[in-house]
Amino acid sequence: MFYLIIILSASFVIGAVNYIFVAPVYDITLLQVAFYVSVSVIAAIVIDGLFATVVRWFLPEKGFSVDRKCWAGGRKECRFYEKIGIKRWKEKVIELGCFTGFRKNKIAEPNNNEYVARYITEANFGVGCHIADVLCGYLVCLVFPEYWFSVGLPVGFVNMILNGLSLMVLRYNLPKLQTLYRINATREKRRQALENAATSSVSSVGGTASDVEEANSVIA
Repeated sequence: MFYLIIILSASFVIGAVNYIFVAPVYDITLLQVAFYVSVSVIAAIVIDGLFATVVRWFLPEKGFSVDRKCWAGGRKECRFYEKIGIKRWKEKVIELGCFTGFRKNKIAEPNNNEYVARYITEANFGVGCHIADVLCGYLVCLVFPEYWFSVGLPVGFVNMILNGLSLMVLRYNLPKLQTLYRINATREKRRQALENAATSSVSSVGGTASDVEEANSVIA
């Protein structure tokens, strides 16, 4: 709803400005202005979807894996996001995980590192998608070249803002996800070490298989 309100409001403002200042110069009607603005908005959404699809499904996953730190925001960047109130508005930013089969609006299994790793990978892909959309969204100017400055450019700017909000949220959340992944990995290593130590201890005194299982259950 938040995004829909912004899109509709921006479309109205762009249309009004074009009708007041551009229509008299090019001798176009209100209906034509509405058509140019509406088609440009739809074209921007299509362009976003096209480039997001290319990034998500045609680029190698290893470039977006859990060990790729470049997609996450740095400390200064995250502090800047906090200064502009990201904690207050990030929940209003649209989450498009439904199109990739993996929702990122909630960490469903925080103690499952396979799940967390997938979450980070999908978030990295999300950052890549939104960067591509921020840069390529201005291709909407080519839809109606004659009105690129009055229709295409402002539509591309609004598209950049909307993608930029999602980009900031993802880059803000990724450092926390990476920390969670490291904590889970450390916990798992300790658990494995304790299990191995228990197994070695029981085996060294001639324990049976049931003794080993009992020792492991106590550790768990």
